Amino acid sequence: MGSGTILHVNAVGLMAAIEEGLEPVLRGRPFVVANGGSARAVVLDVSHLAHREGLRRGMALALARNLVPGLVVRPPRAELYRGAEERLWRIALEYTPLVERAGQGHLFIDLSGTTRLYGAPEDATQRFRSRVRADTGLMPALALSSTKTASKVATRVFRPGGFIALSSGEENLLVRRQPASLLPGVGPVLLGRLSLLDIEDIGGIADLTGPEARAIGPRGPELVARARCIDDSPVNPEPPGRRSASGDAVFEPDTTDPQVLRLRLSALASELAFSLRKDGRGFRRAELFLSYTDGLRSSGSARSGRMLTRDDEALVLSLEALERARSRRVRVRRLRLELSGIEAAGPELELFEPEDLRRFRLQAALDTIRGRYGGAAIEPCAMLALSAALGAAPGAAGGSA
Repeated sequence: MGSGTILHVNAVGLMAAIEEGLEPVLRGRPFVVANGGSARAVVLDVSHLAHREGLRRGMALALARNLVPGLVVRPPRAELYRGAEERLWRIALEYTPLVERAGQGHLFIDLSGTTRLYGAPEDATQRFRSRVRADTGLMPALALSSTKTASKVATRVFRPGGFIALSSGEENLLVRRQPASLLPGVGPVLLGRLSLLDIEDIGGIADLTGPEARAIGPRGPELVARARCIDDSPVNPEPPGRRSASGDAVFEPDTTDPQVLRLRLSALASELAFSLRKDGRGFRRAELFLSYTDGLRSSGSARSGRMLTRDDEALVLSLEALERARSRRVRVRRLRLELSGIEAAGPELELFEPEDLRRFRLQAALDTIRGRYGGAAIEPCAMLALSAALGAAPGAAGGSA
């Protein structure tokens, strides 16, 4: 039985791999990529040896240095990393236009239509692997299966540099036996909940019933489906910037104040919704990520049954996601909001209910002012008071769509 056609490319530790290529002497030493000149620097990437010493991306650099005395730190070189990712992506495009960028060093490639030119998916993958090694020096982990979930789990198992081609009968066997932490979507908070249920592997998640799945969180049913290798999501070649709109707010100082969190989230939600409306797009889902001072993260999401466009709609959905994300009483360092489920904003004015029509017209008037005078031209009074109290300029959040 042949393998699937969904290839996941996992260039593990892309930053560290590039640094090793430039400085071969680093290959025998644990090192990290981080901005060592910052008092609150975090680890951006770790070498293979540093990973074996227990260091992880997102860890405070000070903690990493305590764990590994004499740790070598290399400053980030963003242009080099972006160049390597671009070359990796362009090599993939030589095989098929169905290439999805899925984060730094990660690609999904649909090889279903490449047989006549490049042979079986396994052969095409080997050719791709050789080309990447020759052009970039990288040795990414590669996995073929019939779903994006199974392929991604497999590259996490066979990294760094491994390759496996899974048949449909092998996918479940491999995925079920892996630690729960390898399933996409399972983070530290959810791992804690799963441990209370004595669930340590993905198979334990796959065996949950419907009520049990809903009990572990709003994304429980979705995670159970993934654990069973039920995933019909296609490879999406659309640029990431068109699939979602995201932005960050950094808190100086770190905070646990709910009012501060909500007000910064309000500004960020309005900014992202405005950026989508300018392109004639709406959204259906909000996902919130909180980064804490101890290096851990939590997340929460909320979904609407219909497409949303207005600021007030973005805020309501984002606040719902915030409530689901706030599971710890630890000071928050950074908040990240992502609006996804992007669609063209299509309804005509006459299709709105009268109250919605009034809100739509108000939103259009506000957008006209923002477009002419800038995003900070209109701010909620509470946001102005918060900015004054913190000594910051209004609208101190950054987003991209």
